[in-house]
Amino acid sequence: MNTHDRLYHLAKEIDTRVAAIEHAASSGRAAILTWSIPAGLGTVTVDGMGSLRSVDLNPDAVETQTEASLARHILRAINEAERAARARSDAMVKEAEKGGLW
Repeated sequence: MNTHDRLYHLAKEIDTRVAAIEHAASSGRAAILTWSIPAGLGTVTVDGMGSLRSVDLNPDAVETQTEASLARHILRAINEAERAARARSDAMVKEAEKGGLW
């Protein structure tokens, strides 16, 4: 294989890897994650970047909590969901980066 052919194949491999990484990043951003709030209080939903989409509460379970306890449970669930979503998105990109040239 001559130098031109090697460079051509190297460029094709780079293009393929970049496309795979871009796809993984896009998929990670678009993915939705639903996280349970402890004590059966409901769920928190975030997008793939960790941005809050919704908090859905179970009215029956909410009545068993004090305001401070409810706030702590919800805030903790939001923070955990945000971290989990970002970690999942980062992992998808890292997986796409493996192999080939890198």
